[in-house]
Amino acid sequence: MTIKGTKWMFRNKLDENGIVSRNKARLVAQGYNQQEGIDYDENYATVARLESIRILLAYACALDFILFQMDIKSAFLNGFINEEGIDIDTVVYAESDHAGDYVDRKSTSGICTFVGCFLTSWFTKKQTALAISTTKAEYVSVGKTCQQALWMKQALIDYDVRLDDVSIVCDNKGAIDLSKNPVQHSRTKHIEIRHHFLRDNVQKGHILIEKVSSVENIAGIITKPLRRESFNYLRLGLGMLEHIS
Repeated sequence: MTIKGTKWMFRNKLDENGIVSRNKARLVAQGYNQQEGIDYDENYATVARLESIRILLAYACALDFILFQMDIKSAFLNGFINEEGIDIDTVVYAESDHAGDYVDRKSTSGICTFVGCFLTSWFTKKQTALAISTTKAEYVSVGKTCQQALWMKQALIDYDVRLDDVSIVCDNKGAIDLSKNPVQHSRTKHIEIRHHFLRDNVQKGHILIEKVSSVENIAGIITKPLRRESFNYLRLGLGMLEHIS
């Protein structure tokens, strides 16, 4: 076996205005020089999505299953679950700050997804469009949350968990009202059409939007600075224990 060389790959990341926002560098191996049987014997590709694994673990914990792991070479197995369809509580928390970036004044969305009492996915991302109000920022955040909730709903079908709707909780009443109002009036005409994907799924009954107080909105911990008491309270909601040195 011979040591293979490497190469640096450089790329400029552009924002929506075509301006370079950051530079990206990645070190890659020159794998095209490898020969089968000399440099490697087997190849494989990872196909499992990390969020799917977390959902499986949450499902197993909810039913008190015992998990085993095994590797099957060059085979795709499709098993059947003998258990009858069950109900598992699912909830997705949506939150957003408003104009939190002091440079471009854009808002940041935060999403936390729970299957049962287990956190299965979470992420925070700066919004691409500039929100002119808190309601607009929250509405865009809930729209992204809707996409995540629908994916989770589809993933749970593999475990015979069929949800009529997925609950999304938000602490902004204006955003909730906007998701349920099909009328395009003067105060919302500036919102891009793609963000109304949420409204369409609410009307179809795929998504249920519920109000939650800001104190109980777990996603707030990943979008904005909080007081120590609030931070510790929401941290426990994520299922994280306090570090004791």
